[in-house]
Amino acid sequence: MTKKLKIIGVCLTAIWTLSCQRNIEETRSLKVEKNDSVLVVSLPKAGCENCQKIIEEGLNNDLGIKQTILNLNTKIVSVVYDPKKTTSKIITDKIIDLSYKMPCK
Repeated sequence: MTKKLKIIGVCLTAIWTLSCQRNIEETRSLKVEKNDSVLVVSLPKAGCENCQKIIEEGLNNDLGIKQTILNLNTKIVSVVYDPKKTTSKIITDKIIDLSYKMPCK
């Protein structure tokens, strides 16, 4: 019984690891208006659609953030925001907090 559980655990770990290493072509682009600012942050541990969803949805719900794109190939998150409503420090802190929730470590 424990041998079967170990095998299942190894298989699940392998599946999880492989899912965090998929390369998906990024086709979206930023839409930046005249008074917008753009913050670009490296997120080296981002590796799957779940990571992308956590970061993008977590940031897009914040006041002042207009658009977020996490490119899984470059592991770069780009954020378009209104500098009158938020700051790069607040956004960076939020990215750090959200990164702890990413499944790819």
